[in-house]
Amino acid sequence: MFKKLYNRYFIISFIGIIITSLFFLGYVSDLRYLLSIFSGMLISNILGYRFIKSIVNPINEITDVTKEISKGNYNQKIEIKSIDEIGQLASAINVMTIRLRETIDELNDRNAKLEAILKSIINGVIAFDNYEKILLINDTAKKILNIEDNGIIGKHILDVVRNSKLHDLIENIIINKEYSIKNLELNTFNKYLKIYTSPIIHPQTLKKIGFVVVINDVTEVRKLERIRSDFVANVSHELRTPLTSIQGFVETLRNGAIEDSETRNKFLNIIEFETERLTRLINDILSLSEIENVKEGLITEEVAIDKEINDIFYIIEKSAYNKNIKLIKDLNCDNLKINSNRDRLRQMIINLIDNGIKYTPEGGFVKVTTKKLNNNIIITVEDSGIGIAAENIPRLFERFYRVDKGRSRKLGGTGLGLAIVKHIVESMKGNIAVESEVGKGTKFIIYLPQNKKI
Repeated sequence: MFKKLYNRYFIISFIGIIITSLFFLGYVSDLRYLLSIFSGMLISNILGYRFIKSIVNPINEITDVTKEISKGNYNQKIEIKSIDEIGQLASAINVMTIRLRETIDELNDRNAKLEAILKSIINGVIAFDNYEKILLINDTAKKILNIEDNGIIGKHILDVVRNSKLHDLIENIIINKEYSIKNLELNTFNKYLKIYTSPIIHPQTLKKIGFVVVINDVTEVRKLERIRSDFVANVSHELRTPLTSIQGFVETLRNGAIEDSETRNKFLNIIEFETERLTRLINDILSLSEIENVKEGLITEEVAIDKEINDIFYIIEKSAYNKNIKLIKDLNCDNLKINSNRDRLRQMIINLIDNGIKYTPEGGFVKVTTKKLNNNIIITVEDSGIGIAAENIPRLFERFYRVDKGRSRKLGGTGLGLAIVKHIVESMKGNIAVESEVGKGTKFIIYLPQNKKI
């Protein structure tokens, strides 16, 4: 720019001086006069050069700075050297740059906060415009819908979400253009979703500019509802069975069977057995409910494992003796203690020993072993009973699951004993494993971390 201006100035000055010189050439013969003219031309060019440079340099600086600003470098500043129009322009550009930087910083801060909020929302969120192109989507939505994050912003929603049911739902949203709540089962992902949709309205024009979809993954809730429903159905059935039996025998006795002493005693024994089974069932239901619901505030203490097992053997000896079952101890954790709730620890071990006694034929044995491995205390309850088929082991700790329902009820089982054991073990941050072979017996192995507090 400077060269162009200076060249123009020089040419114009030179032409002007030539014309002036020619005009005076006929009248002036003094060479000194002509030399003075050319000297003036030289001085004027030097002064012109400096003058043009004083104008062009600030303009060049302004041009360079504005180029940097256009590239996103908002930390640039023009050095102001004058208070003329160019200086005022430079000052205005500096102020504009500062305000632009502040505005962009504010927008970046808002975007960062929005992104943080979207990431922290436990529900999936997708927003798309009137052309069904994605405006934003959070990580939860990507995870729920199994979407890969490969430049999906700006893509059509139906190109990203590859599920026919979801396609139909989104198209329905676009057609109806209103707020809605829908339940959706995605068999592809084995998920149950509750989907909320609403149009996005511009706050100033009040025109619809798109839609927002909020996805709530209710898969776990549905599972819990199904478990609760199954539990209620099983409880109802288990309670109805002994009650029906008791009611039937009471009616039979009332109708005259009570007169026969043998029949009366037989029926009363059955009623007593069913009443005891009903009591055990109710107690187990209450125990299981308490274990599941009481997660905190449970009283714990340092419990000596071997001492507790010795006490349990004393309590349960009679049951084993009545069935001619031999109780064996192999305790190797003398003076080792675990931080636990004493009552739950006892209930866990008693349930396993009692289970072994129930399903072991007369003359068999139930053996309890303890040992320490690394930082774990291992409790093993082994019996020489009927054993469990491999296909039944995965469901063994389910509520009311029985390998042989008839035999279990006959032996007075509630179907909740092992479920209670598993919940107690998990509440103690431990694990339980099962080894069994039909006709040879079953072994339950419990791993309890010694130093973890429950």
